[in-house]
Amino acid sequence: MEKKGKDFTDKYFNLKNSLLYFAFFILISAVSMYYINKIYSQGSNLDVFFSFSPVVIISLIGLLFFYYIFDASRLYFVLKTLNAEISFWNVYKLVFINFFISNITPLATGGGFAQVYFLQKKGVPLGKSSAAALIRTLLSATMLFLSVPFIILRNQSMLNLLPGNYVFIYFAVFLVLYVFILYILIFKVRLVMKILYKLFYFIKSKHLLSKKRFRKIVRYIFEHLELFSEDLAFFIQGKKFFVFLSLFFTGIFLLTEFSFSFLIIKGLGYTNISFFQILTSQILVVFIMYFAPTPGAAGIAEGGYSLLFARFVNRSDLFPLLFYWRFFSKFIGIFIGVFVFFFLIIRGGQEVEE
Repeated sequence: MEKKGKDFTDKYFNLKNSLLYFAFFILISAVSMYYINKIYSQGSNLDVFFSFSPVVIISLIGLLFFYYIFDASRLYFVLKTLNAEISFWNVYKLVFINFFISNITPLATGGGFAQVYFLQKKGVPLGKSSAAALIRTLLSATMLFLSVPFIILRNQSMLNLLPGNYVFIYFAVFLVLYVFILYILIFKVRLVMKILYKLFYFIKSKHLLSKKRFRKIVRYIFEHLELFSEDLAFFIQGKKFFVFLSLFFTGIFLLTEFSFSFLIIKGLGYTNISFFQILTSQILVVFIMYFAPTPGAAGIAEGGYSLLFARFVNRSDLFPLLFYWRFFSKFIGIFIGVFVFFFLIIRGGQEVEE
């Protein structure tokens, strides 16, 4: 029976690799923090948090609570739009699994797959769970992508912080790709199937795939790709109230995430900084993090954040600001996710044993 539980975890998640990626994330984050602290360590001290006013500390804790609630709400209402039956509590647990897995895999690729897997475990079909995970990501990414050009247009000095003179071309290409991929998945899914069929047929013709395996793979992909496409289209044409709530909670979630920096800066004693200034810089940081190849954007996040926020605080306050931003926006969720993830994996293995 132990072998069955082990086969279960090995089949869906390589726990050894997960721990190695997690250690890699911690290492890069620690090195980045240490390096930035060495550069800006003019009497900086993490104990400064305990000098924050009670109002700021309570606000940070309250914001953290709603941060996770809003994150769960955006996925929950996407699933409701797709007529997927699942409780809010089960979606809430997925928030922490996504925090953990997406931050230990490059480009946050693992979080979506983990959510799809656990949604399936709760009875949500593969097509619906895949569509929900993708739509959830697309909504937040599109909001960020659309806002970045306007932010830079209003702050010409930020162009000097970005590489090259073709920043708007890069934005346009990304937006076109997003729209194009979405269009193909919804309206040209048959073309995708045709291309995939030819690809796997070529692999089979080179005797790299058996005839039986070829038929099984093609049937599986075609069946679920069609369901996936139908669910994407169904979301766009779905109940407007749930679509609105999906968009609303995505926007509120992003605003909540961007508010951590504002509250921490207030706690450090800077009262003349406007929320809009912090918001625009935070959007750029998160935008950069979307394309960071390191687990959890470790290193890239710290560097980009320090570069953009150095103009708001004194050098001695930059490291505490950076640390507590990562602590509240990522580290707490990641460490909760570790326990939730391994609890569900162990319980899943036990269910298979039984």
